[in-house]
Amino acid sequence: MEVITVKSTAKAQLIDITEEVARRVAGVKSGVCFLYVPHTTAGIVINEGADPAVAEDILRVYERLAPYDFSYRHLEGNSPAHVKASLTGPCLSVLVEEGRPVLGTWQRIFFAEYDGPRTRKVYLKVLED
Repeated sequence: MEVITVKSTAKAQLIDITEEVARRVAGVKSGVCFLYVPHTTAGIVINEGADPAVAEDILRVYERLAPYDFSYRHLEGNSPAHVKASLTGPCLSVLVEEGRPVLGTWQRIFFAEYDGPRTRKVYLKVLED
């Protein structure tokens, strides 16, 4: 297992980690790369990376779904982050062929921060064929 360290600079942010993942799987002929985020206020997602407006739109929609000005019962002050992380999810798997993640033309892998800024971890494990 390997660890990717991610540093966010905002409260909510989608951080493209595609190239870091690609570096970690470069020697893999064929297999599956598993990515896991061990945080309850962050997640991981694949979506379009060509237009930064897509990431902004995702964050704006999540803010409407889990706004900060809601009467949450959890008193830590980060309840919206927990809800958003539940929507995103903590893990995903990506096929690897010829040393590259198998992604669509516009797809990128994003670490999703909802309670930043912070330094976070993404665990990466590859199972080769």
